[in-house]
Amino acid sequence: MNANMNNMGKINANKPKETKVPKETNEKDKLRKKMIKMMAIIAIGVILLLVILWLCSLLIKKDYSYKEIEEILTDAAVSYFDQNKESLPSTESQLVEIDASILAQNGNMKELSEYTKEGVNCTGKVMVQKSGEEYLYTPYLDCGESYSTKELYKVITDASNIVQTGYGLYTYNNSYVYRGETVNNYVELENGLWRIVKVTSDNNVVLIKEEPLEMSYSWDNRYNSNIGYSLGINNYSNSRIKEYLESYYEDKEDEKILSADDKSKIVSYNVCTGKRTETDSTNDNSIECQSAENSQKIGLLTVSDYMNASLDSNCTTTTSKACQNYNYLSIDTSWWLGTAVEEETDSEVFMVNSSGTIEATSASNYAYIRPVIYLNSKVLYASGKGTEENPYKIR
Repeated sequence: MNANMNNMGKINANKPKETKVPKETNEKDKLRKKMIKMMAIIAIGVILLLVILWLCSLLIKKDYSYKEIEEILTDAAVSYFDQNKESLPSTESQLVEIDASILAQNGNMKELSEYTKEGVNCTGKVMVQKSGEEYLYTPYLDCGESYSTKELYKVITDASNIVQTGYGLYTYNNSYVYRGETVNNYVELENGLWRIVKVTSDNNVVLIKEEPLEMSYSWDNRYNSNIGYSLGINNYSNSRIKEYLESYYEDKEDEKILSADDKSKIVSYNVCTGKRTETDSTNDNSIECQSAENSQKIGLLTVSDYMNASLDSNCTTTTSKACQNYNYLSIDTSWWLGTAVEEETDSEVFMVNSSGTIEATSASNYAYIRPVIYLNSKVLYASGKGTEENPYKIR
């Protein structure tokens, strides 16, 4: 019996003692479990809410602005031509058009009716044009009386902007020409302000840079055999100034005047390079355009275009001092024109001096450059009134 008791004692001795869990620890565990359960319920609730909102978004039609629909058209066209590069225009003269219905059939966008307001019927298309290495995508949305896409040139040449007297926009030789000292013809590009000189007969918008380029240059500084000195040769096609302009178009490192997006919006044009005399009175570019440097992206203003910007009736010949009057192109800096002087030595060209008068000078002299570009007629109006404070903006 003693032996049994001893064995029982050993067994009891080996049995682990029960650890009593403090009441406080139990409460913490319960609270933790409750928090985890609540967080799970909240997470499930959020997921359910998101699912419900997503389902609602499928059922409820979103209201798109017309600008947003145009952006959808553009993005869809870019996506389409990324898949069909062979369909892109191969030359600048070629224009490719794609309808919104084809973009929808191809899965690049939904049908137009999915974006437009109820009761508003719209048609849409995108025009694609090549400009150098870039492509200009122009969306056109026609929603009847509700909305219609507007190009910049249509806004500029609206009948309400045309004047018969005073400062403003005049009709002249099948073009629209800005004349006077204070005119609302400012356009903002990505890299600065430009001024509208005119809108051509084919609706391209001619721009000149408001501020000259930072450095002054000679028009040409080559050796002239007719004179026997390095006074330059006034042949624009082989001039230094043409080389400078091309380098700026190709993104001169220290001063970029055009972004890639700007370049997609300009067209090549023929830079008129005909020569004239100091006493010539023609102002319709008939002399200057007798010869031209074709298919240029960037150039210089002609004498005729400078004369036409003046409203002074005494601005009658190339070097009339009155041409500086009532002329928004007159600035406090000397700058080059693209027109050379008709002379035997072939060494002189025309510049606008700091007083605003056109004068003949040696091509080897130094003056500043105000580049001229042509905006594509397809460029769309975004906003603005054409004032310096609120210039026209494009898209």
